[in-house]
Amino acid sequence: MKYKVTTATEALQVFDMLGIKNVSTRRQKKNGTQVYELPIQQMWQTCVPKPLRFACYKSGYIRNVSDYNSSAYQINKTKKVEVNEYHNYYERTERILIHDYDKRLVYLANFILKNYYQKPTYLINDYVIKCLKEAYLRDYNNQPSNRLPFGDIVHPDSSPEDEIQLIINGHRYNLSEALNEGF
Repeated sequence: MKYKVTTATEALQVFDMLGIKNVSTRRQKKNGTQVYELPIQQMWQTCVPKPLRFACYKSGYIRNVSDYNSSAYQINKTKKVEVNEYHNYYERTERILIHDYDKRLVYLANFILKNYYQKPTYLINDYVIKCLKEAYLRDYNNQPSNRLPFGDIVHPDSSPEDEIQLIINGHRYNLSEALNEGF
């Protein structure tokens, strides 16, 4: 079962847990734009690693604004629209804008989880594994009511003594061992 984010609060918790940072400038924030940077880097033709960045705009667009892109590309869903101009009929594709801030965050979180954390083509680095372990310890020990509902990662009835395993890209990580060792 794959986890699906349903609220903006969950989206921000997932961002925090995965080390996804808000790197918006003061001006971007003033304009209603939020830019998030993943702890994952990609290399393209230059073989220089560049961070993945996504921006949520007040206008309703969500775009990949990573440095390796020649221009930002839209990740909003699309729809086909029939157009009648001067007795010519044709179809064009339009982006579905998301005008609500909370819904943009939820969409972005689900997009990132689906495309960068649940596909075997992307590597999750040691930093992300460390963040997952720290978030588990923090939420389990300090804020039991604030636990994230990742049923297949951490069962809600589990305790630090229970065996907790996480499989990422075919690699099995035993969180119990790391937690007992204090990573």
